[in-house]
Amino acid sequence: MEIKKDFNLQKIAGEYILMPKNTSQKGYNGLISLNEVEVLVWENLEECKSEEEMISLITNTYMVKKSDAKKDLGSFLKQLEAADII
Repeated sequence: MEIKKDFNLQKIAGEYILMPKNTSQKGYNGLISLNEVEVLVWENLEECKSEEEMISLITNTYMVKKSDAKKDLGSFLKQLEAADII
């Protein structure tokens, strides 16, 4: 999956925030706060060849059921797509 290069991940006051480099980015309606799993997904979006590979990465890194990882990944990817980030 391709990440649009005008968005980046910042750690601010202990919170991970996904933010545009240019605030006039089309589709941008605010900052996106990420949890640890979403940070893992963000950092590996371009390396993982499929959602199944990403789910395996999540379940191998965190103690989470495959079904939960799949559901959470789907929600996060939809959020990124809706914001025109991927």
